[in-house]
Amino acid sequence: MGKKILVTYGTMSGSTAEVAQAVADEIKKEGIEVDVEQVENLKDLQGYDGVILGSAVRMFHILPKTRRFLRKHKRALQEIPVAYFLVCLTMSEDKPENIEQATKFAQPMISTKEPVSLGLFGGCINHEKMTDIFSLPMKQMPEEDHRDWEMIRAWARDLVPKM
Repeated sequence: MGKKILVTYGTMSGSTAEVAQAVADEIKKEGIEVDVEQVENLKDLQGYDGVILGSAVRMFHILPKTRRFLRKHKRALQEIPVAYFLVCLTMSEDKPENIEQATKFAQPMISTKEPVSLGLFGGCINHEKMTDIFSLPMKQMPEEDHRDWEMIRAWARDLVPKM
């Protein structure tokens, strides 16, 4: 029986979901079974050999629904390999001070369980997909997409032997 990995994510406007799907697609190429699901839809982690958890960052924090997932599944996460990724505008430039800041955003994840890997990816502003009240200030900013798809795919490929 082969391995089964869960790629789960917290998103507000879909950008993190797109990254999660890209990660899953890359892992599937290695012959591993992968499920992709939003954090709020998961009842338990039974049957998974590893979990990759991603979150958008809003107001300098991972999303509340991602924090709820971490609390709810803390015990299960202790038993299997985990990897985390963030999608945030801080990582629009891959420089040391941004990496340091984004890693701080990931602390609630890291303190739940030390990951086998932490992916820090640039975020995206798409006005059409931003519908919640917290999006209003971001709609004042120009639309932009800082996701580096080759970096995301390379990170996913590197995860396979670690999971």
